[in-house]
Amino acid sequence: MVGELYRKAPAYLKNLSRWKFRTCQCCRRWSFFVTNGTGSEFACCAVCGANLRYELLAEEIRKRFTGHLRGLRVVEFDPGSPLKTLLSESGRYTRTFFSESVPRGEVGIQGARSEDITRLTFPSSSIDLMVSSDVLEHVIDLEAALRETARVLVPGGVHLFTVPYRDRTRPRAAWTNGQLQYLEEPEYHSDPLNQQGILAAWDIGPDWPAHIKASGIKLEICRGPVGPDRRVVWAASREAKSGNKF
Repeated sequence: MVGELYRKAPAYLKNLSRWKFRTCQCCRRWSFFVTNGTGSEFACCAVCGANLRYELLAEEIRKRFTGHLRGLRVVEFDPGSPLKTLLSESGRYTRTFFSESVPRGEVGIQGARSEDITRLTFPSSSIDLMVSSDVLEHVIDLEAALRETARVLVPGGVHLFTVPYRDRTRPRAAWTNGQLQYLEEPEYHSDPLNQQGILAAWDIGPDWPAHIKASGIKLEICRGPVGPDRRVVWAASREAKSGNKF
């Protein structure tokens, strides 16, 4: 975080009037929330680096699992997450990253494990909690990602995640005959692992559950909308009693 502040000092100083001093809901420390922009995505805790979406995830994780994290098997799709300290309480916490050049299941960046959320290497019914922050909107085959969620989670397990809020759900890109087809004007989001950014493949809105065909999963908004950016936390839960075999 200190290095980022140094590199982006002019932008942070320009937005000095927007800095806030308050308790971070991720690390639970008093901290300055420094910002180099106008949206909630840019305002980050100077201690742990969390912005609003990570705070909302932390609040939901604590609501569901305070006193019960220890012993849970947890996977987070983020190699450098501000949630690391909280989720490490489980004792069985795996951080992952996506790379086409690193074989799936191999340990790489910051000790994290290479994984493709549409083709996970974890055994069936092996994970209690999955966490991701602004990942799924970049996955072209969302149904494959949710099928893998259903396969990997234990019955009653949950994937808590954020995606940027949109008013309605629509695909922005698709594979057609092996070629990437843009269905909307290409939109790229910042990515710490890719300086060129990462393509947004979906707009995801509150109507998303009606578009999903993956069985064995209950999909719902469990927190929010919060703030001008209308940030929400979604829960994809594997049915506790399901006739499906994964």
